[in-house]
Amino acid sequence: MSDIHNLSAEQEPVIGDKYELSDMLVVKDLKMHFPVTKGLLKRQVGSVKAVDGVSFNIKRRHTLGIVGESGSGKSTIGNCLLMRCRPTSGDIIYEGHDLKNVTKHGMRAMSKDMQMITQDPFASLDPRMDIQAIISEGLEIHKMGSKKEQEDIVIRMMEMVGLNPDFRHRFPHEFSGGQRQRISIARALALQPNFVVCDEVVSALDVSIQAQVVNILMKLQEELGLTYVFIGHDLSVVRYISDDVAVLYLGKMMELTSSEELYENPLHPYTKALISAAPIPNPTVDRARERIILKGEIPSPINPPKGCNFCTRCPQATERCFNEEAEFKDVGGGHFCACHLIGGE
Repeated sequence: MSDIHNLSAEQEPVIGDKYELSDMLVVKDLKMHFPVTKGLLKRQVGSVKAVDGVSFNIKRRHTLGIVGESGSGKSTIGNCLLMRCRPTSGDIIYEGHDLKNVTKHGMRAMSKDMQMITQDPFASLDPRMDIQAIISEGLEIHKMGSKKEQEDIVIRMMEMVGLNPDFRHRFPHEFSGGQRQRISIARALALQPNFVVCDEVVSALDVSIQAQVVNILMKLQEELGLTYVFIGHDLSVVRYISDDVAVLYLGKMMELTSSEELYENPLHPYTKALISAAPIPNPTVDRARERIILKGEIPSPINPPKGCNFCTRCPQATERCFNEEAEFKDVGGGHFCACHLIGGE
């Protein structure tokens, strides 16, 4: 595993009373606002508030699931965690180091320890390279091992993700979608990272293939001691793989708790609506249960509502919801929620 203590001479550990040693990653008040410009002089006239004040912790060897509608900021959080997007403000503390203080050279070295698996494996795999070259590319960049050692790693990684190593000299177009996603997983894990962002890794796959890929991820987590951020739309998949689940809406965290608690006792009206929309394997139960249909579209992140971000679509919204933003707080037992209707307010 990579040694992060030599990443940047400018950086000092920030572990203290504020951060738990068991937490691999601590995110505090993360904001990612993209400027909106106008005219020849590119004058800024506004900001797209893709992520607007998000906080959470991830323990080692745990999985945090992030769910929400398209446009809620899920993938932006994933890119910020790996510093592919430099956040507007906020802290991202990885293993006691604040990433905003890490130099570009330090982040390059740190990429061995923090990897991403993307949604579209076909777009992320170079069609001109065979699988051997694709999986070993990171090893060559970081000068990890000889050619023979790199080939051995490729063979081992292909075996771990359920691919025949004899196919390592084939090209991406010769594989199915599920196989290409396994290649993406093998490429990300070849560098032996500790932390992996899984960005919609099963959303483009058939249901049966989704189960195979998720089971591979869980098996590798157990064997390699990985920590995941799992971004997804399918609540049943997120529930299956995640220890904790965060519900995101228009760049803000609506609810955060353990996976079991969230699905058994959802508190926020938006969470309830998401869960009611998720299909249940039993058709009789699925047809009989109450559906919560949200009206309207998700507001623009350029001009979000004044109060609670969800107030324009919430069936229970009050006047206070339209004028005052709800505090994201622990309402009991480590169950966090941002709603005026919860927590005795």
